Amino acid sequence: MRFSIDLQLDLLPYAYYNTLGFDPELVDYVDHIDDSFLDLLVGPLYDKRGRRPASLIAYFRMHYLYFTRPEITSFRQLCKQLRDPKNQAWRSFIGVPNPAKVPSHQSLSDFRNKVGPDVFEQIRDEFIRQSIHMEGFIQDTLAAIDSRPIYANVNGYKKKRCDCEVKSVCTCEKTFSDPDATYGAQRSKVNQNRFFVGYRKHSIAVRTSQGPVALLSILKPANVGDIRVMLPLIEKLRQINEMRTQYLVADMGYIDADDQKEAYHKHSMAVVTGFRSGMVMPEECNEHGQPECEQGERLIWDGFDWKTATSWFRGDSEKCQSCPLSGVCSRQFEFSFDDKPIAYGPVPQGTMLHAQMLDFRRQIELSFAQESNELTTVMKHKKVPVRTNKRVQSFFTMQDIFQLMQARIGHIRETMLPDDHIERITQMYTVQAEQLKLDIAA
Repeated sequence: MRFSIDLQLDLLPYAYYNTLGFDPELVDYVDHIDDSFLDLLVGPLYDKRGRRPASLIAYFRMHYLYFTRPEITSFRQLCKQLRDPKNQAWRSFIGVPNPAKVPSHQSLSDFRNKVGPDVFEQIRDEFIRQSIHMEGFIQDTLAAIDSRPIYANVNGYKKKRCDCEVKSVCTCEKTFSDPDATYGAQRSKVNQNRFFVGYRKHSIAVRTSQGPVALLSILKPANVGDIRVMLPLIEKLRQINEMRTQYLVADMGYIDADDQKEAYHKHSMAVVTGFRSGMVMPEECNEHGQPECEQGERLIWDGFDWKTATSWFRGDSEKCQSCPLSGVCSRQFEFSFDDKPIAYGPVPQGTMLHAQMLDFRRQIELSFAQESNELTTVMKHKKVPVRTNKRVQSFFTMQDIFQLMQARIGHIRETMLPDDHIERITQMYTVQAEQLKLDIAA
């Protein structure tokens, strides 16, 4: 059997590729994702006097497999699969080649509890910084905020968590088996109850070369209003100094006039939204929220002064010539953002730019629906496999991290690797399998 010279050169790192099972995604992760900082960030959380834990990078990569492999539906099953002799590729990926030393699912739970949501967010922020430095990957000037329901790991029955001897007659409040889960409402769909028990995931998403990606999220009980989440999300985004986001698109559920002004003046963030149907417009605006002059002619937007927070409009030159007030009108009109922030922000209502921003938010809604479908394989019966707000927050912070990683790998394949990168790895696997059949290989 003869092979081309190029293919023989590719086969030189045989052990390297063979241990990863010629899985393109795992190969690209090892080559292009830097997770070496995890030991320094997470290591101090473990007591050095106790039993030495497995590699923290191994724990992290095991969670990567859990979130990205549809055949894995629980942490217990993940550990069982890793101990299977045929899954040497996965063990090599996590850095634990010996099946007997694969961490247990209890140690994974201990890892998540020790790290907690705060440190997971530090890990997420570091991966975001790495991603920002990748040329052409993240377009971070514009971001959007949206939410979706998260079904809690409850059986539907309420329980009383009190010390009363006769719980049937006591007046203590009932709670679910997840004490932080609450009732919430969701959009009505066919064959779906309008109400659910659980949380809401509020996320800020940006454009990337691979489509919209949620960068960071906050989990709140389902009965917490959207209006209480916008400023905390903006504050988390501003903690990443490399993020240059200037515009945030949100629906009216997140908007409060005072919060909108605080986002502008304190965080230099312009929050853009559309008007609700039936909303009372400013007296100088038409039904579409566009300002008009005294003669009822629509004004043309002429720019926004970020220093003075003033939105400028001018009259239509053609219509102004025949206006009876043309001799006394300056044809320049200014409106203060602080007086009416929804109507007179940096992006005026009804413009093409405003329409494009609202269209981006609708794209985010579609990406969230796709994310929900993908998580069906991760969360049995669409319920999150952990309980309490702290653990649920950690769970979905990891999910945001791994979605970002997969998008990064896709970007690297398009910009840095040959077009036939995946095909060549697959071909190498085929050739190696054929070589093992040869008598000389035996």
